[in-house]
Amino acid sequence: MSHPRLYGWNWDTILAAGGGTGNIPQNRATELLDRDPFVQSWSGAYTDDLHIDGQLVPVLGERPGTAVQPPVLAGHGLTAPGQVALGAITLAQLHKHVGDTVLESSGSGPDTRLHIVGVDTMPTIGGPGPHLEMGTGALLSSDLIPAAARNPFNDPTTGPEEIFVNLRPGADHAAAVKSLNRISDQLSTNFNFGVFVGPVLRPAEIVNYRSMGTTPAILGSALAAGAVVALGLTLVASVRRRRRDLAVLKTLGSTRRQLASVVAWQSSIAVTIGTVVGVPLGIVLGRFLWTVFANDIHAVPTPTVPAPSIVLIAVGALVLANVVAAVPARIAARTPTALLLRTE
Repeated sequence: MSHPRLYGWNWDTILAAGGGTGNIPQNRATELLDRDPFVQSWSGAYTDDLHIDGQLVPVLGERPGTAVQPPVLAGHGLTAPGQVALGAITLAQLHKHVGDTVLESSGSGPDTRLHIVGVDTMPTIGGPGPHLEMGTGALLSSDLIPAAARNPFNDPTTGPEEIFVNLRPGADHAAAVKSLNRISDQLSTNFNFGVFVGPVLRPAEIVNYRSMGTTPAILGSALAAGAVVALGLTLVASVRRRRRDLAVLKTLGSTRRQLASVVAWQSSIAVTIGTVVGVPLGIVLGRFLWTVFANDIHAVPTPTVPAPSIVLIAVGALVLANVVAAVPARIAARTPTALLLRTE
């Protein structure tokens, strides 16, 4: 949820005119955005629905080679006018592969043959009808979108419907948004019904994932609590089973502190072995399952391993093991030597 670039929003914020149906004055936008201290790069875009190989496909039109494009899953981005990048679902529906060609038809001019150069994670963006989603849609040159769709209100100061903006690294996001709001006010006209700084639009798959809420955390906590109880019961059973051995050690001169440390070491070694084996196995399995999940919803499969958190969990498990061992260790330290050795 906190990484929009993984599900298609490969930019920090967006400027949209008229809810994505108006025009942002190109020349004025270039002047204002190029001199804004918070903006690193930006790209204008249009959305429409075009026929590709006879199928109606929601499309995102940008200038080839532009700085800000959707993230690429395979191949490369849009670099030339005769190219197209498709969402994974759209690619499968067309029965095509990267390297094949498709025929684009807008109905207002000659058909155009396009070379498939990549598979993109498409952003969730567009109007109330067919719109782009993570696996659905196409990225192609904005020149292929009919002029009537690019300027539906005959605005004399034409320009893109949306502008994707990337901020400079380390930029204060709140200050940057205020600056972009001032820019949007200057770009608003009667034709484009106002330019607004838009929020991230999350796809249904991500919203559904978020609806799980704290369930994974609760489940993990329950499993951890179960492991702690199991460790405690195992240590108690071990102390009861080896009471005679502990009594012998006590007879040979072991102090209560030393007997307690035996149980603490047993607990620590058990948890250490579990950590050494379980943590790497969990990382490998977690990365694999996340990659499968990301590929299934056509997001960018880039799992990360939070090393500080892993180290903190490992250290915490070792500390908890010694805390759990406190009661069994106390039982071991109080082993009644005379009673247990009476039959010897």
